[in-house]
Amino acid sequence: MSVRAMVVKKTINGGKGKISEFSDGTKAIFHYQALFPIEKPEKGQPLPVEKDSYRCIDDTRKSWPDGYGKPLEIVFGKKFQLPVFEHCLKTMLVDEISQFDVECIDLVQYPFVSKKLRDIVKPCDGKKHDHGHTTHMCAASVAQGTGYDELDDLMKNPRPLRFVFHLLQVLEPDQYEHDSWQLDEEDKLKSVEALRQKGNELFVNKDYKEAIDAYRDALTRLDTLILREKPGEPEWVELDRKNIPLYSNMSQCYLNIGDLHEAEETSSEVLKREEFNEKALFRRAKARIAAWKLDEAEEDLKLLLRNHPAAATIVAREMKIVTEKRAEKKEDSRVTYSKMFK
Repeated sequence: MSVRAMVVKKTINGGKGKISEFSDGTKAIFHYQALFPIEKPEKGQPLPVEKDSYRCIDDTRKSWPDGYGKPLEIVFGKKFQLPVFEHCLKTMLVDEISQFDVECIDLVQYPFVSKKLRDIVKPCDGKKHDHGHTTHMCAASVAQGTGYDELDDLMKNPRPLRFVFHLLQVLEPDQYEHDSWQLDEEDKLKSVEALRQKGNELFVNKDYKEAIDAYRDALTRLDTLILREKPGEPEWVELDRKNIPLYSNMSQCYLNIGDLHEAEETSSEVLKREEFNEKALFRRAKARIAAWKLDEAEEDLKLLLRNHPAAATIVAREMKIVTEKRAEKKEDSRVTYSKMFK
Protein backbone atom coordinates (compact mmCIF):
# COMPACT_ATOMS: atom_id res chain seq x y z
CA MET A 1 0.00 0.00 0.00
CA SER A 2 1.36 3.45 -0.87
CA VAL A 3 0.93 6.05 1.89
CA ARG A 4 2.79 8.89 0.19
CA ALA A 5 4.84 9.07 -2.98
CA MET A 6 7.99 8.17 -1.03
CA VAL A 7 6.56 5.73 1.53
CA VAL A 8 5.70 2.05 1.07
CA LYS A 9 3.69 0.22 3.73
CA LYS A 10 3.53 -3.47 4.63
CA THR A 11 1.24 -4.69 7.40
CA ILE A 12 2.92 -7.19 9.72
CA ASN A 13 0.10 -7.67 12.22
CA GLY A 14 -3.47 -6.43 11.74
CA GLY A 15 -5.08 -4.18 14.32
CA LYS A 16 -8.61 -3.81 15.61
CA GLY A 17 -11.56 -1.45 15.29
CA LYS A 18 -11.63 1.22 12.64
CA ILE A 19 -9.12 3.83 11.57
CA SER A 20 -9.44 7.13 13.40
CA GLU A 21 -10.06 10.34 11.48
CA PHE A 22 -7.00 11.75 13.31
CA SER A 23 -8.49 15.21 13.56
CA ASP A 24 -6.46 18.02 15.12
CA GLY A 25 -5.88 17.33 18.81
CA THR A 26 -5.96 13.54 18.43
CA LYS A 27 -3.14 11.86 20.33
CA ALA A 28 -1.36 8.77 18.99
CA ILE A 29 0.76 6.62 21.33
CA PHE A 30 3.12 4.20 19.63
CA HIS A 31 6.46 2.42 19.57
CA TYR A 32 8.78 2.52 16.61
CA GLN A 33 12.02 1.03 15.38
CA ALA A 34 14.29 2.59 12.78
CA LEU A 35 16.18 0.08 10.63
CA PHE A 36 19.22 1.20 8.65
CA PRO A 37 20.02 -0.78 5.47
CA ILE A 38 23.63 -1.93 5.71
CA GLU A 39 24.06 -1.68 1.95
CA LYS A 40 22.80 1.51 0.37
CA PRO A 41 20.11 0.56 -2.14
CA GLU A 42 20.28 1.77 -5.72
CA LYS A 43 18.09 4.76 -6.43
CA GLY A 44 14.55 3.67 -7.25
CA GLN A 45 15.10 0.11 -5.95
CA PRO A 46 13.05 -1.30 -3.05
CA LEU A 47 14.66 -1.92 0.32
CA PRO A 48 15.85 -5.49 0.98
CA VAL A 49 13.48 -8.05 2.49
CA GLU A 50 15.95 -9.90 4.75
CA LYS A 51 16.08 -8.75 8.38
CA ASP A 52 19.83 -9.29 8.58
CA SER A 53 20.25 -6.66 5.86
CA TYR A 54 19.55 -3.99 8.47
CA ARG A 55 20.85 -2.74 11.76
CA CYS A 56 18.61 -1.04 14.29
CA ILE A 57 19.65 2.56 14.93
CA ASP A 58 16.68 3.66 17.06
CA ASP A 59 14.09 1.89 19.18
CA THR A 60 11.63 3.50 21.59
CA ARG A 61 11.59 0.29 23.63
CA LYS A 62 15.32 0.63 24.36
CA SER A 63 16.60 2.91 27.09
CA TRP A 64 19.07 5.76 26.60
CA PRO A 65 21.36 6.07 24.70
CA ASP A 66 19.85 3.61 22.22
CA GLY A 67 16.32 4.99 22.25
CA TYR A 68 13.59 6.97 23.99
CA GLY A 69 12.79 4.22 26.48
CA LYS A 70 9.00 4.60 26.35
CA PRO A 71 6.19 4.95 23.80
CA LEU A 72 6.22 8.15 21.80
CA GLU A 73 3.17 10.41 21.94
CA ILE A 74 2.33 12.90 19.21
CA VAL A 75 -0.66 15.21 18.91
CA PHE A 76 -1.98 15.75 15.41
CA GLY A 77 -2.24 19.32 14.19
CA LYS A 78 0.71 20.53 16.30
CA LYS A 79 3.30 20.51 13.50
CA PHE A 80 5.37 17.53 14.58
CA GLN A 81 8.79 17.84 12.96
CA LEU A 82 8.41 14.54 11.11
CA PRO A 83 5.16 14.85 9.12
CA VAL A 84 5.85 11.44 7.57
CA PHE A 85 5.19 9.84 10.98
CA GLU A 86 1.71 11.36 11.02
CA HIS A 87 1.03 10.19 7.46
CA CYS A 88 2.04 6.63 8.39
CA LEU A 89 0.00 6.54 11.58
CA LYS A 90 -3.11 7.79 9.78
CA THR A 91 -3.20 4.47 7.86
CA MET A 92 -3.09 2.30 11.00
CA LEU A 93 -5.51 0.60 13.38
CA VAL A 94 -4.93 0.33 17.13
CA ASP A 95 -2.67 -2.67 17.92
CA GLU A 96 -1.52 -2.82 14.30
CA ILE A 97 2.17 -3.39 13.56
CA SER A 98 3.36 -2.22 10.16
CA GLN A 99 6.60 -1.38 8.42
CA PHE A 100 7.11 1.71 6.31
CA ASP A 101 9.98 2.23 3.88
CA VAL A 102 10.71 5.94 3.84
CA GLU A 103 12.91 7.82 1.38
CA CYS A 104 15.61 10.30 2.40
CA ILE A 105 13.58 13.33 1.35
CA ASP A 106 11.14 12.69 4.21
CA LEU A 107 13.87 12.07 6.78
CA VAL A 108 15.90 15.27 6.78
CA GLN A 109 14.82 16.14 10.34
CA TYR A 110 14.81 12.59 11.67
CA PRO A 111 18.32 12.53 13.25
CA PHE A 112 17.57 15.77 15.12
CA VAL A 113 14.17 14.59 16.33
CA SER A 114 15.69 11.33 17.59
CA LYS A 115 18.47 13.29 19.30
CA LYS A 116 15.95 15.52 21.07
CA LEU A 117 13.96 12.53 22.30
CA ARG A 118 17.08 10.80 23.62
CA ASP A 119 18.32 13.97 25.28
CA ILE A 120 15.01 14.30 27.12
CA VAL A 121 15.51 10.93 28.84
CA LYS A 122 19.27 11.18 29.23
CA PRO A 123 20.32 10.41 32.84
CA CYS A 124 21.79 13.37 34.70
CA ASP A 125 25.04 11.47 35.24
CA GLY A 126 25.27 10.15 31.68
CA LYS A 127 28.84 10.63 30.47
CA LYS A 128 28.91 8.77 27.19
CA HIS A 129 27.67 11.72 25.13
CA ASP A 130 27.98 15.47 25.43
CA HIS A 131 24.66 17.23 24.86
CA GLY A 132 25.53 20.56 26.34
CA HIS A 133 24.82 22.45 23.13
CA THR A 134 21.38 23.55 22.07
CA THR A 135 18.98 21.20 20.33
CA HIS A 136 18.24 23.82 17.69
CA MET A 137 20.19 22.42 14.76
CA CYS A 138 21.91 25.28 12.96
CA ALA A 139 24.76 24.83 10.48
CA ALA A 140 27.40 24.78 13.22
CA SER A 141 25.60 22.11 15.20
CA VAL A 142 25.12 19.95 12.10
CA ALA A 143 28.89 20.00 11.63
CA GLN A 144 29.34 19.16 15.31
CA GLY A 145 26.98 16.22 15.08
CA THR A 146 24.23 14.90 17.31
CA GLY A 147 26.43 13.15 19.84
CA TYR A 148 25.03 9.74 18.84
CA ASP A 149 27.20 7.72 16.48
CA GLU A 150 24.40 5.98 14.60
CA LEU A 151 22.57 9.26 13.98
CA ASP A 152 25.76 10.99 12.90
CA ASP A 153 26.44 8.10 10.50
CA LEU A 154 22.97 8.54 9.00
CA MET A 155 23.65 12.25 8.47
CA LYS A 156 26.94 11.51 6.74
CA ASN A 157 25.53 8.60 4.72
CA PRO A 158 21.85 9.39 4.15
CA ARG A 159 19.71 6.56 2.85
CA PRO A 160 16.11 5.35 3.03
CA LEU A 161 15.05 3.79 6.34
CA ARG A 162 12.58 1.10 7.28
CA PHE A 163 10.39 2.04 10.24
CA VAL A 164 8.34 -0.49 12.18
CA PHE A 165 5.40 1.14 13.97
CA HIS A 166 3.24 -0.44 16.66
CA LEU A 167 0.21 1.77 17.30
CA LEU A 168 -0.74 1.25 20.94
CA GLN A 169 -3.51 3.76 21.49
CA VAL A 170 -5.42 6.57 19.80
CA LEU A 171 -7.08 9.18 22.03
CA GLU A 172 -9.59 11.65 20.64
CA PRO A 173 -9.26 15.26 21.86
CA ASP A 174 -11.93 14.78 24.55
CA GLN A 175 -10.44 11.53 25.86
CA TYR A 176 -7.33 12.84 27.64
CA GLU A 177 -6.13 15.78 29.72
CA HIS A 178 -4.35 18.17 27.39
CA ASP A 179 -0.83 19.28 28.19
CA SER A 180 -0.40 22.97 28.95
CA TRP A 181 1.29 23.75 25.62
CA GLN A 182 -1.76 22.51 23.72
CA LEU A 183 -4.17 24.95 25.35
CA ASP A 184 -5.23 28.42 24.28
CA GLU A 185 -5.50 31.19 26.91
CA GLU A 186 -9.13 30.55 27.81
CA ASP A 187 -8.68 26.79 28.15
CA LYS A 188 -5.44 27.24 30.08
CA LEU A 189 -7.22 29.48 32.60
CA LYS A 190 -9.97 26.89 32.97
CA SER A 191 -7.33 24.22 33.52
CA VAL A 192 -5.83 26.25 36.39
CA GLU A 193 -9.13 26.06 38.26
CA ALA A 194 -9.53 22.37 37.38
CA LEU A 195 -6.08 21.63 38.79
CA ARG A 196 -6.87 23.59 41.95
CA GLN A 197 -9.99 21.51 42.48
CA LYS A 198 -8.03 18.34 41.77
CA GLY A 199 -5.48 19.39 44.39
CA ASN A 200 -8.25 20.03 46.89
CA GLU A 201 -9.68 16.56 46.34
CA LEU A 202 -6.24 15.01 46.80
CA PHE A 203 -5.80 17.05 49.98
CA VAL A 204 -9.08 15.75 51.40
CA ASN A 205 -7.83 12.22 50.69
CA LYS A 206 -4.55 13.08 52.46
CA ASP A 207 -2.55 12.61 49.26
CA TYR A 208 -0.52 15.69 50.10
CA LYS A 209 2.41 15.18 47.73
CA GLU A 210 0.11 14.57 44.78
CA ALA A 211 -1.90 17.64 45.78
CA ILE A 212 1.28 19.73 45.79
CA ASP A 213 2.03 18.52 42.26
CA ALA A 214 -1.44 19.59 41.10
CA TYR A 215 -1.12 23.03 42.69
CA ARG A 216 2.37 23.49 41.27
CA ASP A 217 1.17 22.58 37.77
CA ALA A 218 -1.60 25.15 38.15
CA LEU A 219 0.93 27.80 39.22
CA THR A 220 3.11 27.04 36.19
CA ARG A 221 0.20 27.44 33.81
CA LEU A 222 -0.86 30.63 35.56
CA ASP A 223 2.66 32.04 35.19
CA THR A 224 2.53 31.63 31.41
CA LEU A 225 -0.69 33.68 31.35
CA ILE A 226 0.65 36.37 33.70
CA LEU A 227 3.76 36.84 31.55
CA ARG A 228 1.54 38.02 28.70
CA GLU A 229 0.19 40.93 30.74
CA LYS A 230 1.80 44.20 31.79
CA PRO A 231 2.69 44.22 35.51
CA GLY A 232 0.32 46.39 37.51
CA GLU A 233 -2.42 46.43 34.91
CA PRO A 234 -5.88 45.20 36.04
CA GLU A 235 -5.57 41.99 33.97
CA TRP A 236 -2.16 41.24 35.52
CA VAL A 237 -3.43 41.90 39.06
CA GLU A 238 -6.50 39.71 38.53
CA LEU A 239 -4.39 36.80 37.32
CA ASP A 240 -1.72 37.27 40.00
CA ARG A 241 -4.33 37.06 42.76
CA LYS A 242 -5.25 33.59 41.54
CA ASN A 243 -1.87 32.55 42.95
CA ILE A 244 -3.11 33.14 46.49
CA PRO A 245 -5.30 30.03 47.04
CA LEU A 246 -2.76 27.84 45.26
CA TYR A 247 0.18 28.93 47.43
CA SER A 248 -2.04 28.89 50.51
CA ASN A 249 -3.14 25.32 49.92
CA MET A 250 0.42 24.25 49.15
CA SER A 251 1.64 25.70 52.44
CA GLN A 252 -0.81 23.53 54.39
CA CYS A 253 0.27 20.47 52.41
CA TYR A 254 3.91 21.18 53.19
CA LEU A 255 3.08 21.61 56.88
CA ASN A 256 1.30 18.27 56.86
CA ILE A 257 4.32 16.45 55.41
CA GLY A 258 6.80 18.27 57.64
CA ASP A 259 8.55 20.31 54.93
CA LEU A 260 8.93 23.44 57.05
CA HIS A 261 11.05 25.44 54.62
CA GLU A 262 8.56 25.10 51.77
CA ALA A 263 5.64 25.71 54.13
CA GLU A 264 7.24 29.01 55.14
CA GLU A 265 8.13 29.97 51.56
CA THR A 266 4.68 29.28 50.12
CA SER A 267 3.00 31.17 52.96
CA SER A 268 5.31 34.10 52.24
CA GLU A 269 4.22 34.03 48.60
CA VAL A 270 0.63 34.52 49.78
CA LEU A 271 1.66 37.41 52.06
CA LYS A 272 3.47 39.15 49.22
CA ARG A 273 0.10 39.45 47.52
CA GLU A 274 -2.13 39.84 50.61
CA GLU A 275 -0.13 41.28 53.50
CA PHE A 276 -2.37 40.21 56.36
CA ASN A 277 -3.87 36.99 54.99
CA GLU A 278 -5.08 35.12 58.07
CA LYS A 279 -4.31 31.59 56.98
CA ALA A 280 -0.89 32.49 55.61
CA LEU A 281 0.17 34.32 58.80
CA PHE A 282 -0.93 31.37 60.92
CA ARG A 283 0.71 28.74 58.71
CA ARG A 284 3.97 30.64 58.44
CA ALA A 285 4.00 31.06 62.21
CA LYS A 286 3.43 27.31 62.63
CA ALA A 287 6.27 26.51 60.23
CA ARG A 288 8.61 28.95 61.97
CA ILE A 289 7.77 27.61 65.42
CA ALA A 290 8.51 24.07 64.29
CA ALA A 291 11.79 25.28 62.75
CA TRP A 292 12.73 27.11 66.00
CA LYS A 293 12.51 30.53 64.33
CA LEU A 294 10.78 31.80 67.44
CA ASP A 295 11.24 35.57 67.05
CA GLU A 296 9.91 35.53 63.47
CA ALA A 297 7.03 33.30 64.54
CA GLU A 298 6.12 35.71 67.34
CA GLU A 299 6.03 38.60 64.86
CA ASP A 300 3.63 36.65 62.64
CA LEU A 301 1.38 35.87 65.60
CA LYS A 302 1.30 39.52 66.67
CA LEU A 303 0.34 40.55 63.12
CA LEU A 304 -2.33 37.86 63.11
CA LEU A 305 -3.84 39.07 66.37
CA ARG A 306 -3.68 42.75 65.37
CA ASN A 307 -5.45 42.18 62.07
CA HIS A 308 -7.71 39.28 63.02
CA PRO A 309 -8.84 39.71 66.66
CA ALA A 310 -11.16 36.71 66.31
CA ALA A 311 -8.01 34.54 66.13
CA ALA A 312 -7.09 35.43 69.73
CA THR A 313 -7.58 31.89 71.03
CA ILE A 314 -5.31 30.19 68.51
CA VAL A 315 -2.75 33.01 68.84
CA ALA A 316 -2.66 32.50 72.62
CA ARG A 317 -2.17 28.77 72.12
CA GLU A 318 0.73 29.24 69.70
CA MET A 319 2.32 31.96 71.85
CA LYS A 320 2.32 29.51 74.73
CA ILE A 321 4.25 27.05 72.54
CA VAL A 322 6.72 29.82 71.66
CA THR A 323 7.25 30.58 75.36
CA GLU A 324 7.76 26.91 76.18
CA LYS A 325 10.26 26.47 73.36
CA ARG A 326 12.20 29.54 74.48
CA ALA A 327 12.41 28.12 77.99
CA GLU A 328 13.50 24.76 76.58
CA LYS A 329 16.15 26.44 74.43
CA LYS A 330 17.40 28.48 77.39
CA GLU A 331 17.66 25.37 79.56
CA ASP A 332 19.54 23.49 76.82
CA SER A 333 22.00 26.37 76.54
CA ARG A 334 22.46 26.47 80.33
CA VAL A 335 23.23 22.73 80.45
CA THR A 336 25.63 23.01 77.51
CA TYR A 337 27.57 25.90 79.09
CA SER A 338 27.71 24.20 82.47
CA LYS A 339 29.31 21.14 80.88
CA MET A 340 31.89 23.32 79.15
CA PHE A 341 33.22 24.69 82.44
CA LYS A 342 33.28 21.50 84.51
